[in-house]
Amino acid sequence: MFRIPAAERSAATRMGIPQALLDQFPATTEGTALSRSSGYYAPRIGLRAAPELYDALRVIDRRSDRPAPALRRALVENLHNVYAAVAYTVWEHLTDQVRTSGVDEKVLDSLLEAGTRLSADLAGTAPRGWTEEPLPDLAPFSSLASLRVFRELDSQAKLHDELDFLLTHVIDEYPEITSVVVPLYGSFSLGLAARAILPVARPHRKLSVHLIRLGFHDLSTVDYKRTDGTIRSELVGPPEQRERLAADVHGAHVLVVDDNVGYGTTLRAARTLIGQLGGRALTRSVETAWHLYSRDGRHDVADAADLPSLRPNLHHRIQDRLIGHLLRGDADAYADDSAHAVRSTLHQQMRTSYDMALGLGTLAPRQLRAMRAELAHAVLNWREPPVPPAPVTLSGRRAA
Repeated sequence: MFRIPAAERSAATRMGIPQALLDQFPATTEGTALSRSSGYYAPRIGLRAAPELYDALRVIDRRSDRPAPALRRALVENLHNVYAAVAYTVWEHLTDQVRTSGVDEKVLDSLLEAGTRLSADLAGTAPRGWTEEPLPDLAPFSSLASLRVFRELDSQAKLHDELDFLLTHVIDEYPEITSVVVPLYGSFSLGLAARAILPVARPHRKLSVHLIRLGFHDLSTVDYKRTDGTIRSELVGPPEQRERLAADVHGAHVLVVDDNVGYGTTLRAARTLIGQLGGRALTRSVETAWHLYSRDGRHDVADAADLPSLRPNLHHRIQDRLIGHLLRGDADAYADDSAHAVRSTLHQQMRTSYDMALGLGTLAPRQLRAMRAELAHAVLNWREPPVPPAPVTLSGRRAA
């Protein structure tokens, strides 16, 4: 989330961008527009407005002076979110063999490519003039039963910091890695950004990026595990996606990256799946629930994440509260929320996480070395905001 100066909104109006569109998507607080509003978190609104959003983006791009950079980025973020929402729903329909008129894997590929293109733009790696090319028409998907939104690791800065770290401290240090696997649904935006950034950043490497639907919190209704502990691979993606995954993973070293790790069930299941396909997995968490492990001896990350991040995890209750402000159209409440007033820095939080990790006594020396390397890298390179602490329950403990 970021602010859009009033001068940019005025410039957009002068360029002919409809005022109704500017009023609907940026949320206004204290005379300044925020990049996300209820339209961002209600994807059906975004789906209907996608042609107008893309037209507005093109209007800005056809100006040589690029007069509204913050507004332009907000338009791309909103388009990215709605294409990701539609692509994920189509992914689920094709995986679960839900009959949807006009939907096949070619359609899914086009939606994923659109999401990847928008991710490349957000990362600054898209070719100039790419917006002259059309994006897939979303009108045929207006009848989809459900659309989900994505938290994008709370900020594009965090997402790109993570991918930069993976390139320099994981992919470069493990040259045997040839594939990256990202579990859905929560990590979908991370997966699209990985598709856009990783192969381009290391063109000399054979490096494929795959998405799999695998999760045990948001996707708790899906019965992934057989009684013998193996994973039902037919549930992780549509047939052609599974075939590509199996071909690239067999006999390969695979990096599995999950955005938010609590109990570690998803990473353990992903490691099992990669093993079933004949590969070997190296697992990574982008956010880690260190407070959960430090207070609860029943749960640990040591056997789930080979490379656990020291970033604390953003609690889902805080995320829901912040989104709730915007869905109610209360941008002032969003701006004034205590989640934006954390006094410590992310680096201080990561140092605290490292102390908690040492206190667990379960992490191997190689895991601790990797965490120290991450902390050193973060101090030099990461400018992410701190993570709001988990809410405190009536017992005085942090919520799980």
